[in-house]
Amino acid sequence: MRSKSALMTLAMVLVTSAAWSAETAYDFGVCTHSKLTMLEASADVVAFGVETWGVVSSSTTKEWEGATQHCVGSIRILGGKQAGKGLCKWFDSAGNTAIGEWEYPASGNNVWTWLAGTGRFKGIGGGGTFKDVFSGAQPADAGTSQGCRHDWGKYTLP
Repeated sequence: MRSKSALMTLAMVLVTSAAWSAETAYDFGVCTHSKLTMLEASADVVAFGVETWGVVSSSTTKEWEGATQHCVGSIRILGGKQAGKGLCKWFDSAGNTAIGEWEYPASGNNVWTWLAGTGRFKGIGGGGTFKDVFSGAQPADAGTSQGCRHDWGKYTLP
């Protein structure tokens, strides 16, 4: 009798664990305001730091509706090709956070990787991609930029 009970308990734990680590797709639009700090602007290279604040403007993923972000990183343009890397901290409406890393490789295949989180995002993993959907607006102030992008991918939680 004990072995049947133990097997049922083990089965319940395995099913529950699988549900907890399920992949969740995300898909949302983010509009941002960025402050640029120019390091070099020459014919050979353009290099600058960027700090960005954003808000999810539309989402097919309920968990990310109204989420905000704060990002830091650097971008360089060499031979007409842009490349950059940085980190973002996301805040959901309940105060949970998630940290991730973005990369603009010179190849143009943008990469997002979830690194860590708090609250319901503790143990987050996975990633996706992103692309600018609007980025040519007149700057609100010198040294700033405004734009919107589309983010999508999958994440897992333990």
